[in-house]
Amino acid sequence: MKTLESHVLRKRACVVRRGAGGKGLLTQYLACGLPDWLIGFIGPKAEMQEIKLQLEIFLREELHLELSKTKTLITHARSQAARFLGYDVTTLQKNAKRTKNDARGTRCRSVNGRIGLRIPAEVLKDKCDRYKKNQKIRQRPELENDSDFTIMALYQLEYRGIVEYYRLAYNLHQLDLLRWIMEVSLTKTLAHKHKTSVQKMCDKYKAEWEENGTTHRGLRVVIPREGKNPLMATWGGISLRWDVKATLNDQPPHQTMGRAELEKRLLAQICEQCGATNLTAPIEVHHIRALKDLEKYPGREKPRWVQLMAARRRKTLVLCRSCHQDIQYGRPLRRQQSRS
Repeated sequence: MKTLESHVLRKRACVVRRGAGGKGLLTQYLACGLPDWLIGFIGPKAEMQEIKLQLEIFLREELHLELSKTKTLITHARSQAARFLGYDVTTLQKNAKRTKNDARGTRCRSVNGRIGLRIPAEVLKDKCDRYKKNQKIRQRPELENDSDFTIMALYQLEYRGIVEYYRLAYNLHQLDLLRWIMEVSLTKTLAHKHKTSVQKMCDKYKAEWEENGTTHRGLRVVIPREGKNPLMATWGGISLRWDVKATLNDQPPHQTMGRAELEKRLLAQICEQCGATNLTAPIEVHHIRALKDLEKYPGREKPRWVQLMAARRRKTLVLCRSCHQDIQYGRPLRRQQSRS
């Protein structure tokens, strides 16, 4: 208790010196730091209960915080697992695992008694169920208005984020089930968007590449660019190897300010209604006051430009002058032209 008390008091003194008001900043710092913490203890359960009681008294009297009795649990690490930051923390036990040699050169049990982190079964099930409906893998119709490049990049980012977070788990290989489910969902989404079969989408985007001396097979969308390296969105190639020394970086990455989405759409010089390119007249932007105004359109069937803005959830639409005038005067719009 003295160690914990001195540690907290040092933190408190440091924060008070930095803050203007002191008290308010101290409360915010401790409230953010105390909810997620774990104590490892070797000894009888009765002694651990006494330590828990001392912690409760210390937090209440010194820091004016209440220890949640429903969330602060005492877990026997050998027979149970403690949930901490999305991991199950437990003590490993496997008599058949003999990998470490002692001083005499004999193999000994190197796993028993060590602390291990694993992915909880219910967490894996929850991640998989996000891509299912009625116990069947589903497509994601909300992504059909995005490009194939954006859809594949989104799936890869979602899967990579889960894998990197659980890189410390010794059962990381179980995420291969999630990879297969997400791959089926990805191909179903692309097939539903293009009104074709899943097999045709797999044949269209299947790819093989080499990275760090390892050959990977997966899916890849390539967008060639004149005078620049092509844009590539890849599905696959993420290792599921357990790394006990991995560092989990939970800080948001530094992002440089690039071009805004509207600016990119203007520079593309493509009418988003009819698909016309090589325009002689300047490109124009149709703007509405709010997205809810799209629901008030009096026509029986909403025109395509209304459906397009509603699907993208954007209040702007980049148009050629002809299409913009047709929208303003309520005239029928031209059909979608080929961009080839």
